[in-house]
Amino acid sequence: MNWNIIYYKENNNMPVKEFIDRQPTKAKVKILRNLQLLSEFGPGIGYPFVSNIGDNLWELRTVFQNNQYRILFSVVSGHIILLVHGLHKKTQKLPNKDLNIAYKRLKNYISRGGSH
Repeated sequence: MNWNIIYYKENNNMPVKEFIDRQPTKAKVKILRNLQLLSEFGPGIGYPFVSNIGDNLWELRTVFQNNQYRILFSVVSGHIILLVHGLHKKTQKLPNKDLNIAYKRLKNYISRGGSH
């Protein structure tokens, strides 16, 4: 069963889509390919593509030319995945700033009744 992937919206912006669009073409293609795999298999695809961060927050992992890209997402209901934050990871650990953004967006999405 395929998973439905939706982008978090804030006003008329989609921060994760904008993050992906800003990446170099070949990196963007690889990120989009991994999103396609996520839509086919969901978070159960496992490592090295997906890691559970905790509290229903996951990361889609993409590595291209020694650059690490992360798309943070949550399973919001059934087979619906909400993409909440994208980042170019430069340290071993996910920065708290990025985790806070992801949790804030997820909380905002839920408080709006799951509207996107």
